[in-house]
Amino acid sequence: MKRGRLGDRVALGWLLAGGIGLAFGQGHAPIGVAALVGAICMVRFFRASSALPAFIGFVVAHVLVWETAYRGMVPLPWGARLGMETGVSVLLAFVFLLDRWATRRSRSLLTTLVLPCGWVAFEFLSARLSPGGTWGSVAYSFVDDLVVAQAASVFGWVTITFLVAWIASAVNRAWDLGAPAWQRGLVGVGLVVVAVLAYGTVRLLPADQADTARVACIVAPSTFDDEHINDVWAYTRGVEAPAESTERAIARIEASIDEHFALAEHAAATGARMVLWPEAGVTLTSAEETRLIARAGEVARAHDLYLGLGLFIFRPETREPSINKFVLVEPSGVIAIDFIKATRPPGAGHVVGDGVLPLLESPLGAVSTAICFDLDFPHLVGQAGRTGADLFLAPSNDWSEARATHARMARMRSIEQGFALVRPTRDGVTIFTDGKGRVLASLTLDDRQTGTLVADVPTRGHRTLYAAIGDAFSWACSVALVAVCVFLRRR
Repeated sequence: MKRGRLGDRVALGWLLAGGIGLAFGQGHAPIGVAALVGAICMVRFFRASSALPAFIGFVVAHVLVWETAYRGMVPLPWGARLGMETGVSVLLAFVFLLDRWATRRSRSLLTTLVLPCGWVAFEFLSARLSPGGTWGSVAYSFVDDLVVAQAASVFGWVTITFLVAWIASAVNRAWDLGAPAWQRGLVGVGLVVVAVLAYGTVRLLPADQADTARVACIVAPSTFDDEHINDVWAYTRGVEAPAESTERAIARIEASIDEHFALAEHAAATGARMVLWPEAGVTLTSAEETRLIARAGEVARAHDLYLGLGLFIFRPETREPSINKFVLVEPSGVIAIDFIKATRPPGAGHVVGDGVLPLLESPLGAVSTAICFDLDFPHLVGQAGRTGADLFLAPSNDWSEARATHARMARMRSIEQGFALVRPTRDGVTIFTDGKGRVLASLTLDDRQTGTLVADVPTRGHRTLYAAIGDAFSWACSVALVAVCVFLRRR
């Protein structure tokens, strides 16, 4: 039977509503409820449409959602960005098509598991295999809804993805079956929602005051400031330039180093026991590195201080790729952590480290670290949770369009793993959180601004189930998806 014009218009209405919901539910200022409503409407669109029109309509709509919600955040040329968005949309469309197929095969309650298990499997595999990690996950829509976000401490960020997709599927199943299944379906959804809210509320109840340590994050303008950008660029890359240009570049690097140390010493004088620079706090060459590390040791000893240095090191003498790393110097002046960034964002050319996160047992608790983009990969950060990290240092360097979203994504890691997060960030949001994602202090600065943020940070983390079992739930969902589809196929 051919669909009538009214049916086509209704289906398009669901597509439009779903796209608007997902657009407002993701990106710059996400509204969690909007993402949930968008998912419900998209399921309704697929079930009210033929397969091919539904597939094409969703892909087009979802690409537009990404272009709207994540505008300015993806550092790729337009063509590459469009290709990435299309690929993501096509894969997610197949998940919705699978849900549509399942509901046509059976009226069983098992069919409500196809969409959530499929969506979890998609995000899980993307986090492991995609160069973008977890960017675009619907779970990040709920980070600011802290009561709901606590669910991530159970099975990770995909817990929230599962809940959004399961509620969308269950609501549509109740719609399709009508009364009295309609009432029973909504009762089931309501009980799950109440359980999630109750868990989050209890987890956020005030606890006994934990031990804290005063930590400071200092941010100063980039070594590549507007006045010296060409000089520093040529010098750090070994490009032949006039002697005056080289002198200006070296002077600018030394001035940047001096500024960072001056801010660090001032923060130490106010009582900070740890002072951290952001990712690429100072850009320099290997020729300046040894002297900088020696100076850091002197400052750490003089102020009985843990001093964390975000360094971006070029190697013009050997023409080897640059190194993006974080060095933590103990109060004794000895290097305690020397960590090279474990991931490479699109367009970056620095070396990639071995991906093994360090763990330092200290009077400030067990300390671990990763750098900026590393935090977009939960399985990488999960090392810190498994080894019992209490304090996680995440030096970062963002840009204006991505700053709020990227800070929100980092907060999800603290909820999942239960550690306090300290994230010094240039051109973005410097943030302190406790082990439940609550913001203790934050400061937003652009690339030309200078600032210091100080907070008393808990030195004991909260152990979570996700830290203990890792991605077991995601694997289980992937297996369950195959099992349910095989079962429905044989019916």
